[in-house]
Amino acid sequence: MELLLALQACPLDVGIKGGRLRTMLNAGLPVPEAYVLNDEHYATTHSEIVAADVRELMDTVFSGVPVMVHSSSADKDIVPGGVHGSYADLHTADEVLSAIAYQALHGASTRAPMHVVVQRMVPSAVSGVLSTRNPIAESATMLVEFADGPDTRVVRGLGAKERYTLPRAGVPAPAPANWAVTDADLPAALKTLGHLLEAEFGGPQEVEWGVHDGRLYVFQSRDIVTPPVTRPLPAARPDTNGARPVDVVVSPGYGIGPATAAGDGKPVRGWVVVLDTMPTAGELGRLSEAAALIVRTGNALSHSARLTRELGIPAVVANVATPGRELDGMPLLVDAVDGRVTPLLALPLVERKKAIFAGVRHAGIRGASGFHYKGLYKTVLVDPVFQDVVRSHLRARGVEIRDRVQEILPFDDADRSGCRIGTLVQTTGAGSRVQFTRTNLLPDRPFRFDEDVRVDVDTAGIGVNLLRGLHHTEQPAWQRRIETADVDDVRLQFTFWPGAAQASLGLAGETPEAVEHFLAACGIPVTECAPLDEQDLFDALGVRPESRGTPPSGSDRVHVPH
Repeated sequence: MELLLALQACPLDVGIKGGRLRTMLNAGLPVPEAYVLNDEHYATTHSEIVAADVRELMDTVFSGVPVMVHSSSADKDIVPGGVHGSYADLHTADEVLSAIAYQALHGASTRAPMHVVVQRMVPSAVSGVLSTRNPIAESATMLVEFADGPDTRVVRGLGAKERYTLPRAGVPAPAPANWAVTDADLPAALKTLGHLLEAEFGGPQEVEWGVHDGRLYVFQSRDIVTPPVTRPLPAARPDTNGARPVDVVVSPGYGIGPATAAGDGKPVRGWVVVLDTMPTAGELGRLSEAAALIVRTGNALSHSARLTRELGIPAVVANVATPGRELDGMPLLVDAVDGRVTPLLALPLVERKKAIFAGVRHAGIRGASGFHYKGLYKTVLVDPVFQDVVRSHLRARGVEIRDRVQEILPFDDADRSGCRIGTLVQTTGAGSRVQFTRTNLLPDRPFRFDEDVRVDVDTAGIGVNLLRGLHHTEQPAWQRRIETADVDDVRLQFTFWPGAAQASLGLAGETPEAVEHFLAACGIPVTECAPLDEQDLFDALGVRPESRGTPPSGSDRVHVPH
């Protein structure tokens, strides 16, 4: 054979998928035998040689056994939408040549070279996927899903016969001779294989595998992309015990919104979309603005599940009724952390507020349009003498101080319902937003960690309607004047509260050290600051709840449209 070369001995570039298979073959891992056709040999001038090579390969090395034909791009392993995929269960040279011709035809329009790998197909009795870092749990485990037969049921998201976890801790067992396994020792062999592949490729892996005639084989290994969304701190997570459990979590996170079916013509932004099966890569593009996905049939280690996690869309597998009947358009919480789906109104007030915050926080971190997340370390300086020191420091450095008035309409914020979550509609100048804030006190430093999620709205009235739809209760409106400045990665905010005799000075930075360095530059001890949240600050300034509706001197009372 002139152009088809044994993969492990091929000195040419063979793309990402081919390169990984070659690395595993040369490392002695149980990869089925494969041959590669380099992209440059697609040319018409080589077609007769390619055809002769394929016929020789199928008459000798792969005589009487089926093969698979994979594409192997130089810039990505899998092209979205599956245009350049794999062709399975090919038995004749003509079938292989047709698959190669298809790759050549469609690969010609791509910018990167597209190589072809012809590989022995293993008729697995059991096949599945191993994730060396459990993508749906916070525990230090590996996750395994598998089904009977040689098909790609797990990979395609059609469900798994069985699912289990393996502890990552502990020394893995030695690799079995020739990777021979029984049902009893398959889990230990998979754990060993997972650690070997992590060491080979330098990070967590998602591994496609199968067992044939008592031998374990590996078909693919991909790097796991870390999900872009972190879970909230435990104290901020809603308690959904007693709510309906789901079959499996597909993509961790929280989503809130009314339910809709995928094909009913409604926009999906902000909705919980109910699907019969896992969406394709192309469909996920349309669903990327959904609040969450509920899928009736699926599993956690399919290709589409992996893409869902990379997009940060919360998703679960659960057999729910058609939206508009049981769900009736009511706002739902999809808890894709503990694995439950529940109507928001079924939760007690505190847990409902946590659920709403968890949902908007998730949307903000994953970059859903109109949502903005910021986590900042904050502290407060109350002493007016030290505030004057800060003002002098800013004047000496020529730092601009901006002065403006904010109109505030709090919701369920009078006592924060015991969960330190504040919600309000805020208007400054021509802009309005809904703001959700979770305050986390830090026990060892005079700082707190505030997580703010801001949702853009065209008018304050739209924000009011949004919060009413989430069953928040509005409080009396009030107004405050603020002076802000940015210096040395620190945001400074002098706030003139209604009913207060003096201003407060808030300092915020992405790290406590940034704030500490600024205070040191001003000659102010950190011990003069305190991690006061809004309620503690009102107490320190002597602001009574009934005085908050009084506007600052010289301002008109605010009117927030309802």
